[in-house]
Amino acid sequence: MTSWSAKDRRSWSSRGKTRRLVTGRRHTRGCWAAQAPPISLLPRLPAARPLQDIRPGPASRPPVPWRCVRRCLAGARCSGLGCCSSETPSPRKCDVLNRGFSGYNTRWAKIILPRLIRKGTSLDTPVAVTIFFGANDSALKDENPKQHVPLEEYVANLKSMVQYLKSVDVPESRLVLITPSPLCEAAWEQECLQQGCKLNRLNMVVGEYARACLQVAQDCGIDALDLWTLMQKDGQDFSSYLSDGLHLSPKGNEFLFTHLWPLIEKRVSSLPLLLPYWRDVAEAKPELSLLGDGDH
Repeated sequence: MTSWSAKDRRSWSSRGKTRRLVTGRRHTRGCWAAQAPPISLLPRLPAARPLQDIRPGPASRPPVPWRCVRRCLAGARCSGLGCCSSETPSPRKCDVLNRGFSGYNTRWAKIILPRLIRKGTSLDTPVAVTIFFGANDSALKDENPKQHVPLEEYVANLKSMVQYLKSVDVPESRLVLITPSPLCEAAWEQECLQQGCKLNRLNMVVGEYARACLQVAQDCGIDALDLWTLMQKDGQDFSSYLSDGLHLSPKGNEFLFTHLWPLIEKRVSSLPLLLPYWRDVAEAKPELSLLGDGDH
């Protein structure tokens, strides 16, 4: 079994990712190997479900399907919004699978979303899906036309993704929208200059996209995390939350996790354990506890 450090387990990233939580499927490599969480996604979803028939209790107990919990997260950095932290009580309830796409915006994400989440059986029904876009959409058109998405289209794209998820049996109650985080213009301008270009984003503009994201959440009846406002609350210096002025630093990842986890927890806290606590595993014949009927 791969050993994960506390930092790996807590490592959340910013922007550009679409991410899924699916219980029972363990993928070893994903879009962000350098910061891979306990579970990360392969570029394509596997067809097989090797653990779907595992039963967590005695043979007399009805089998509990190995449910899917999916988080779709969007952002701008390939390391992605990963989970879980060492304090997250979900490893035996759901796995965190990440879809990370560096530099993507909602225009492209809307197109690929059907490849990432499809309508399936109850085993594939997600418990939670989060969408985290806006950092790239809000790039200035004159300086970064490829990533820029007009505000009206950004709103339409978010709503389109929400409607698609509803069409594949992911209701609004399971969705969470995350606004882009604020931009530290001074730090990001230095990054831009090193790349031979001008400052291509403004925090004021990012704020417009953040507010638009919140409005979409309100219109659709979805929970939202206003990261842009929270990081600037009471005029605090938020530069330490960003590694380069745009992308989240380890401290920023922790900040995001701290505020996002309560929204996720209320969606997964009532789920039954799919595998027993280690003290409850039968010592003489663990198969009875871990496989149910002991036939495997």
